[in-house]
Amino acid sequence: MARLETDSIGTRELPEAALYGVNTLRAMENFDISPLKIGNEPAFIRALAYIKKAAAKANCGIGALEPALRDAIVTACNEVLEGRHHDQFVVDLLEGSGGTSINMNTNEVIANRALQILGHQAGQYDVINPNDHVNAGQSTNDVIPSAVKLAVLEKAPALITSLGYLAKALQAKSDEFADVLKIGRTCMQAAQPMTLGQEFGGYSAALFRARDKILKATKDLEVLPLGGTAIGTGLGARPGYKAAVYRYLSEDVGTRLRPSENMFDGMQNSDSFARVSSEFRIAAEVIGKISLDLIILSSGTKSGIGEIRLPAVQPGSSIMPGKINPVLPMMMQQVTYAVVGNDAAVSLASLGGQLEINHFEPVIASRMFDSMDLLTRGSRIFADKCISGVQALREQALENLLASSALATVFVPQLGYAQVSKIVKEAESEGKLFVDALIEMDLLTREDVIKALHSAANAE
Repeated sequence: MARLETDSIGTRELPEAALYGVNTLRAMENFDISPLKIGNEPAFIRALAYIKKAAAKANCGIGALEPALRDAIVTACNEVLEGRHHDQFVVDLLEGSGGTSINMNTNEVIANRALQILGHQAGQYDVINPNDHVNAGQSTNDVIPSAVKLAVLEKAPALITSLGYLAKALQAKSDEFADVLKIGRTCMQAAQPMTLGQEFGGYSAALFRARDKILKATKDLEVLPLGGTAIGTGLGARPGYKAAVYRYLSEDVGTRLRPSENMFDGMQNSDSFARVSSEFRIAAEVIGKISLDLIILSSGTKSGIGEIRLPAVQPGSSIMPGKINPVLPMMMQQVTYAVVGNDAAVSLASLGGQLEINHFEPVIASRMFDSMDLLTRGSRIFADKCISGVQALREQALENLLASSALATVFVPQLGYAQVSKIVKEAESEGKLFVDALIEMDLLTREDVIKALHSAANAE
């Protein structure tokens, strides 16, 4: 069985069980570009339902919608908020209509489910109309960017928690490795003594800072263009609608949401998305840098630096027996590359807006959601499967430190520049380590050397 629906282009058949309508059907046919449909993004669907629910209550409050229709629309929205009917949101997230198909998919699902709640058949739009009733006081141009902002706000706590979780895992290792002496390196060359704990403490601090920057940046998304309708004039919304819709929406979402001070700015510009996306990118770059460092530090003790050991989670080669690769840091490097690419897409889409609106919010949404999901999941996996199991190879780290003539500077205050310089040259000419030369000359004992290195590593 099928039902017929007609739009300005013609009449089409829809599956009888479908809650979506002809506008959605055309979008399915026109924009089948990726496997990612809007129904795969629950936070985005909930955001759209919150907006439609608040709009129905606001329109009823100002006399633009009958109470019975409001109640049916609100009930339908609540079902969506509970996780029902998400399989009916079938438009591709990268649809090419600037969000119109996404908005109409939502309007049609809500309208048809509301009709069923009232005892009518789907498609009886003379009773509840997707445009006239569900979309009353709205346009795609203010609904979609508002919904994207709400979705990012919903997803942000999980991301912020995961980044903090990873930062705490790094801090735990910083505490554990507080007394592990090693050589610090600049330009991949030996520099000065430090501890492995200090190295991991720097990683943790950077990630805590990245987390806090995301928290601060996402607060800006509480400012919405909703109520500006098509271009910022508010044309299409009745007097009193905007104040009411923000009141109801804030109550339902549980966050104080407010309209843009300048609605034309709110409709034209996507810089708030670009700013938040850039913080995702920076957080990813911090993790990517940490991952690269761990790969270098864990390189084999005989052929590399070998100051830490990463957990062995799987065989590293199909041809080289016993080889173990740093697969989890490598995974996070790939997450970094993906997030950097996503941010580039958001940046291009933001600057690509034309005149009074940005038509590229679907790709902005797609890339931002992807970045958040990658970082949220990746940070926890990285913390649990890699960071928590990092081991310090204390003897190798100390050996690397003692083998370096770069630590000669540590002993200048005690022995004087001229004498230290002479010992360095003599040790090099005789093929000895600088430290061994000090000990052989009875200038210092090994214990004195270690003590001096600890003091140098904690000079502050």
